[in-house]
Amino acid sequence: MGRLLKNHRQIMYQLRRNWGMEVFVYRPTRVQDILTGRVTSGFKIHTIPHAPVLPATETRAFVYDLAYIAASKNFTEGGYFDKKQRWIILDGRELKKGFVPDLNDFVVFETRQYEIKVIQHIEELAAYRLTVVAIRNQEKVRWLTAKNSIGFSAAATGTL
Repeated sequence: MGRLLKNHRQIMYQLRRNWGMEVFVYRPTRVQDILTGRVTSGFKIHTIPHAPVLPATETRAFVYDLAYIAASKNFTEGGYFDKKQRWIILDGRELKKGFVPDLNDFVVFETRQYEIKVIQHIEELAAYRLTVVAIRNQEKVRWLTAKNSIGFSAAATGTL
């Protein structure tokens, strides 16, 4: 098992060097205040600096309207959409301690949001292979995060 893990680490190193991109994993959070009952929603962001993002496969799909399944098939509608599917590999050593990817999470990189469809655990939780899907022409993610804080101050003087 030790040799297999060593080979796995060497392969992960090469993948991170060749295909590594900065990836953000967003985990939805909800906190409820016991006294007021107010629910506050937000996201916990996990940054992975060098996650191998493999090339995407883009396919066109057609989905029928519910009327096609129902009794009246004469007035059916549907729609085509393009979806982009790719694999992202998360190295266990780059993840925060105790963080395990979940199907409720979503991934953002290059201003595009990807939904996690499949999570595959690789060898003793040394890595995770995520199968992620994005719909083409969906709205781009424009969440901004500040890495530094900037203080503003101003003073005004004058008479009325």
